[in-house]
Amino acid sequence: AQSVQEAQRTAILRMLSLAEPGEQLGGSQTWKVLVYDKFCQEVVAPLLKVGGLRNHGVTLHLNINSERLPVADVPAVYFVEPTTQNIKKIGEDLSKGLYESCYVNFASSVTRSLLEELAKDTMEANAAQKVMAVVDRYVSFVSLSPSLFSLNLPAAYETLHSPLADEIIGQYIERIVAGLLSVLVTMRSLPIIRCPPGYAAEMIGRRLEERIRELRTRGGAAGAELFSGVAPGARGPGADSGSGPGAASQRPLLCILDRDVDLVTMLNHTWTYQAMTHDVLGLRLNRLTVPVEGSGDSVTPPKAKSYDVDESDGFWAAHAGHPFPVVAEAVHESIEEFNRKRADMSDSKGDDDPSASLGPGLAAAINALPEMTEKKRSIDMHTNIATALLNEVKARELDRYYEMEDQFASQSTLTSISQLEQMLKDKHRGTTVDKTRALMVLYLTKSLTAPQLQGLVESLRANGGDESGIAFLQHLAGIRNMMVPSMSPAVQTAPSGAASLMGSALSRMASAAASKGEGLLQAGMANVRNVLASKKTLVICQILDGLMEQKGASLVENYLYLDPKAQPSNGDAPRMRAPFRKAIAFVVGGGNYAEMQSVQEWAQERGRQVVYGATDLVSPTQFVDELVTWDKPMGAAAQTCVDAHSDADQTSTLTAQASY
Repeated sequence: AQSVQEAQRTAILRMLSLAEPGEQLGGSQTWKVLVYDKFCQEVVAPLLKVGGLRNHGVTLHLNINSERLPVADVPAVYFVEPTTQNIKKIGEDLSKGLYESCYVNFASSVTRSLLEELAKDTMEANAAQKVMAVVDRYVSFVSLSPSLFSLNLPAAYETLHSPLADEIIGQYIERIVAGLLSVLVTMRSLPIIRCPPGYAAEMIGRRLEERIRELRTRGGAAGAELFSGVAPGARGPGADSGSGPGAASQRPLLCILDRDVDLVTMLNHTWTYQAMTHDVLGLRLNRLTVPVEGSGDSVTPPKAKSYDVDESDGFWAAHAGHPFPVVAEAVHESIEEFNRKRADMSDSKGDDDPSASLGPGLAAAINALPEMTEKKRSIDMHTNIATALLNEVKARELDRYYEMEDQFASQSTLTSISQLEQMLKDKHRGTTVDKTRALMVLYLTKSLTAPQLQGLVESLRANGGDESGIAFLQHLAGIRNMMVPSMSPAVQTAPSGAASLMGSALSRMASAAASKGEGLLQAGMANVRNVLASKKTLVICQILDGLMEQKGASLVENYLYLDPKAQPSNGDAPRMRAPFRKAIAFVVGGGNYAEMQSVQEWAQERGRQVVYGATDLVSPTQFVDELVTWDKPMGAAAQTCVDAHSDADQTSTLTAQASY
């Protein structure tokens, strides 16, 4: 079965191929213009680079809100969200005659009122013959890896906890439901939905169940096929066998969780490679920007350089979840291996006659050149990324913050308070946000008395910190039990000799880099603290264990059981009792890479397949911002998300085009 990323890529390629339902991909090449809005541009970005778009006939890719010139004799593929603004722009393009014809593709299902508006604008432009297709694609999410997706909805936690009108909250819930529905249609999965009662998770779970049931019962054959596990347009023997992901024996679990089940994971300082690039360097949509020093020039300021990091990079795929010191060791080994291969290529083996081996040696060198060039690019990229991370670790003493927070759960409250007080009072140890995060982690991990908390808050305030976030956590604790559920005992997972990794590995890495004249890492590694990372089973993994194994554990005994395939009933619906092999874990209010990595490690250890998703991937700094602005007017990012679908009446549109 395809991963969620491959399935979405296939759906996008089908859209670009202009294939009709039932047609196979890879037909005749048609040159075209791709017109998308910002959201859909970010859907495409992790799936297809510029070269990939060109390979599938896209000569131009343009934002729908930009000024665009007419392109004669070329069709346009519109890929947009179903909003009034986008419908209006398409109508304007038709009236101007910008393109020979157009194929309108909506990221999620379009409402009947918007379809009528599009038809009206098309008739007024006298261009009905130019609209070749109108299709609901159900791809309203961003897949970042084979087992990770995001709905790309920023500030979800802030929005759902803010004092907004019920109508606005309802619109945001509908947006989340539309994204989850897109994930399920893309994966062709008909899941069992489990979620805790109350709050946003239940609202989303019940509305999603309702939307799935509507599509299956009112959409006819096309609606039923969306979750059947049969490829779009599949025909012939076995097409309706139900052997795909939607088959009863293979139905997955969809676990919908509120972010409040574990806030600590969103605030903790991180120590693994991918999580640190997100936390420290702002990784977004598999792309990050780092400062790169010029060669041999200490006067010239560093230049910003952007990199794409995804599963296609072998080093990233192998080491994204590894602790930072281990990654540094791997970079050093890659440099040494590259130098050895380069030396072997340049070494002449002809003792008496050096020209004797020139022919075969030259041929081998030429054949190896593309591989060596790619290897060099990867080494340079990860050396620059590791250098940028190291600079931040040293400047902010991130290793000390990580180690301190890691020990909060296993040591006494007084010891934890003493350690944090030292960090709060020293202005040279971390930023104000680092100190705020550490205080929030301690508050959520330990039971502090009012005087203890007040003393820590005053220390934070003295360093310019904003205590609004702590006030929000206190407010939340007043209406919910916010203490972190007990985690499994910490287990030391660092290999023998790991205590010296930070000093020795990065020192060798610096030496290797310096020997190449790159000057990317310099002396001073010994000042970076050695960290022995401990491994705890996160709350989300404990919940998944209880739900997938059908154990009836106390942590999940009150979780709702929703089956969109079963007929609605007032009583308890029949339940599946067998353990689940596959699951989708979705967090409402934001997720991060540290949590995703923990889920994947848990799943691999137990032979399970789990796809992790969230309303958005939120860095700790962004999450702190959401906590401190909970009682203030909604931020621009969240308001944009709400406004984008504020004109939707949410009436399901069940058109034949839904079958792709």
